[in-house]
Amino acid sequence: MTILEAITQADLIRPNVLDAAIKLRWLSTLDGQIHAELLCGDREASAAFAGYGEETELKTTRLLVPYPYDELYVLYLLMRIDLEHGELDRYNNDAARFNRLWQSYAGRYCRTAPLKETVRLRF
Repeated sequence: MTILEAITQADLIRPNVLDAAIKLRWLSTLDGQIHAELLCGDREASAAFAGYGEETELKTTRLLVPYPYDELYVLYLLMRIDLEHGELDRYNNDAARFNRLWQSYAGRYCRTAPLKETVRLRF
């Protein structure tokens, strides 16, 4: 999913007046957390992510989490929109859905990602 696709889907589901630059910053923060907490052991991923800024091409820049887990970006944007508008019931519902999808993706990634380095134990 691209940045623009995530923002467009969230805006269609939950129309709002928040600027796209704010949503871009939120997505950058989320991908920064995903990178730091999950992907940083993957040397290719660590070299590939440096955050998103004004110069980022929204139409072509792909977010870090692949299909079928990429809906978590839309859920994250919905959560943040709800929080900004004080819609706490909606926020809690979106947060629960986001957390379930995040746990599913993180678990799958940890089970299937190849180990980059082996550690030898000495006895």
